[in-house]
Amino acid sequence: MEKGQLNKDLLANMANIGDLVEFKRRNLQIIGKVSLVKELSCIVDIDTDVATYFDYETPKTVVRHGNYKIISNPESIYDSKLSQAEF
Repeated sequence: MEKGQLNKDLLANMANIGDLVEFKRRNLQIIGKVSLVKELSCIVDIDTDVATYFDYETPKTVVRHGNYKIISNPESIYDSKLSQAEF
C-alpha cells in the first residue's frame, strides 16, 4: 500500500468529537469519548475508575489515530448496546 493511500485510509477512519472509541491499554479494552481531535491523535475521556487504575492524574488520555476503533458516534448511540452507559 502506498503512503498516500495509508494516509487516506487513516483519515477516513478518524474519530470525531463525541464519538465513542475502544482502544487497548496494558492488555485491557477501554471505552472512552473523544473530546479533542488533533492531526496524529485524539484526547479521549475515560472513566475515573479506569484513570485511577492506570494511575493517571486526569480521566483523559491520548490515543493515536489507528490505535482505536470507533464504536459509535453521537447520532447512533441510541442504536447501540451502550445507550444506557453514562459518559
